[in-house]
Amino acid sequence: MKHLIYLMILLLTVPTTAQEIKLKDAIVYSGDTAAFSFAKKSMNNELYVYKLNTKEELVHLLIDTNGTEIKQDDGKKLIFIQQKVSIQSKNFRTRKWDFLIALLLEEKVIDLKGNINLDNLNRFKAKYDDNDVNKIMR
Repeated sequence: MKHLIYLMILLLTVPTTAQEIKLKDAIVYSGDTAAFSFAKKSMNNELYVYKLNTKEELVHLLIDTNGTEIKQDDGKKLIFIQQKVSIQSKNFRTRKWDFLIALLLEEKVIDLKGNINLDNLNRFKAKYDDNDVNKIMR
C-alpha cells in the first residue's frame, strides 16, 4: 500500500510533454500558437498538413481501408512526400488527426516551424510502421 501511494505521487508530479493540438479554420494550433495550415479532403478521410500559410506539404494523413468494408482491418497512413517515407499503422486506427500531429511533434519528427528531422522520422517509422520488415515482433 505504501508503494502504491509513492507511485501515485510520482505519477502526479511527472510533467507531461504532450502538445495541445487544435484544428480550427484550416489552421493547426499548438496551444494558442498557429503552427501549420491544413486541408481536409475525401469526407474527412484525408488530411494534408502544410507549412503555415503556404502550400508546402509536410505530411499527408489518410485512413487506409485496405480495400475492404470491414473497419477492424483499417489503419492510418502517414505519407511524407519530400522524404519519400510512408508509415502505415493499425495502432492509429481509432486516433484522431490532432493526436497524430501531436505525436509527430512529441517524437520530434516535425517542429513547430515545419522542419522535418529525417533521423527522427526513420525512428518513428521503425516504431509504428506495420510494414517495416525490421520491426521486432512482440
